Amino acid sequence: MSVEERRRLSDAIERSVTIARRIEAKADLEIRKEIVELEIDGGIEYDRAELCIDEEAWSRVEEAGIAPRLIFAHPKILQALPRSSFHYRNIALLPRKRVSGIAGSVEALEKQESKVKVSDDRALKLCRLYNQVIGSLVLSSDSWAMEDGYRNILASMGISLDGTIRNLIGQKAEAGIKRRIVDWVAGAGLLTRKADANEVGRNSYSLQQGVELRFGSEPDVSFVRGGDAVVVIEIKAGKDPAGALERLGAIKKSFDRAPRQCKKFLVVGVVTTEMRRELQEMHIDKDFNIDDLLEDERAWKDFVNEIFHHALRA
Repeated sequence: MSVEERRRLSDAIERSVTIARRIEAKADLEIRKEIVELEIDGGIEYDRAELCIDEEAWSRVEEAGIAPRLIFAHPKILQALPRSSFHYRNIALLPRKRVSGIAGSVEALEKQESKVKVSDDRALKLCRLYNQVIGSLVLSSDSWAMEDGYRNILASMGISLDGTIRNLIGQKAEAGIKRRIVDWVAGAGLLTRKADANEVGRNSYSLQQGVELRFGSEPDVSFVRGGDAVVVIEIKAGKDPAGALERLGAIKKSFDRAPRQCKKFLVVGVVTTEMRRELQEMHIDKDFNIDDLLEDERAWKDFVNEIFHHALRA
């Protein structure tokens, strides 16, 4: 198996295991149970026209013997149980980002112990969105059943978790690079105090010849001498080509903060053709593939030689 195949297999396993664990946690079942058992003073009556619920879709749900509150969102439910948004949004197969663009962010609402107060206007806007989409889904099938709604929830969870997992994998890879840098400077005898290497989580390390190694954001890694950064390293571990332009913006912002004469290096998960053109215009000294640095000793040696034997001695 090639190095690239091993990388892909490792990512696939981590992604699948994480999704399986999240689904096994059965958060969706807990929310569903809370919706069923929720008691609201005065009860809940659905003004179907006001809540944008299609009459035929409503009839189909009732004929199937399904409690309407399990399918159609109601402002009182969202206000009493904010995280019920998770249930209705996923039945509607709507990603958070799409909902955010139409009816406002629901991330805070959907947290485990959400105490967010949902205004009347916001609750109504969200319910109308969810109900219009859910109604269309119900009408799109001649035999829509509650099981279809459950499948939608699991599918939506998998899709949203996929993005979350890519971020987690990226964060893990970024931490791996930083750890390797500390281990390398310690092994090379560059630390002014040997004990520093064992103090995991530190943000700065004093090196020989008046150099300070700093970890932060924008840039992620910097080597400072006399108060000025002489080498900066930005780490962008994301591998989704669709997010390349967004990462480019963050890279440019980080390097724009660096002193004009310092050396600039990029550690990146993927470089698209468009990214390559943009990076060349940024005049970055060199970029490195993050997987190569973590798994290929020759690539790692080239990286440390570039940083410690060339850039820092220039």
